[in-house]
Amino acid sequence: MISTSHSNYVRTIYLDDPSSFNGISEALVAAATEALTSALKDDNVRAIVLSGKGKFFSAGGNLKNFMSQTTPMDEYISDAMAKVYNPFGLFLRSLSKPMVCAVNGPAIGAGVGIALSGDITVAARSAYFSLPFVPKLGVVPDMGSSWLLTRALNYNQALALTLTGEPLSAEDAAAAGMIWRCIDDEQLAETAQQLAEKLAQCSPAAIRRSKQLLAAAAENSYAQQLELERDLQTESFGGKAFKEGLQSFAERRPADFINCGDD
Repeated sequence: MISTSHSNYVRTIYLDDPSSFNGISEALVAAATEALTSALKDDNVRAIVLSGKGKFFSAGGNLKNFMSQTTPMDEYISDAMAKVYNPFGLFLRSLSKPMVCAVNGPAIGAGVGIALSGDITVAARSAYFSLPFVPKLGVVPDMGSSWLLTRALNYNQALALTLTGEPLSAEDAAAAGMIWRCIDDEQLAETAQQLAEKLAQCSPAAIRRSKQLLAAAAENSYAQQLELERDLQTESFGGKAFKEGLQSFAERRPADFINCGDD
């Protein structure tokens, strides 16, 4: 259900279940969690790419898996979300290493939540995003998509996508600011790899602190955000990365954040 590759400090993790078009199930989540955890523990991995194999990024929840359950559906989904899917969503949003989501094809339902969980999301021009929860299944969005969409888009846009289930093309998603860029299909893998390699060259501590800073901005007052900027900048100025940055500037060479050590 998961396959991987590795190059230049970047671990690429693929959703790889062709029988379900990379449908989300407890088994796939377990395999993805294992692959991501391995990448986080590997010192030779400084950035991650998450993508899909085949024509789909993810077709969303694996309905055949749902239909095979013997317990009442409401009991099953409550338990599965509490123990598997919601912890996975939190895990994706708390990775200590930067992750690029490369959406190679349609991201549907829960697949939208996973696609938008990356630090940077790029999508193939043929890809689209669709939330069929309401019009086709009579249920509500999950896998964090309701939270992620209302921050990536405005309320009216997010609600319209939710209620209609109409697909949003990768091009329109990029134009609306929901994703970073729309890429020609044949260039997606290379673009995602290059982007991840660029992140891999950065200071890990600077990336972690920047993620913390921007996440807090959604809740903080301006005064609180200024104080957090002060705290995190103080830590940064006292770290190894800043010393390397200053030295490289003085020596007129690119900064080497890989070998200077983390803060």
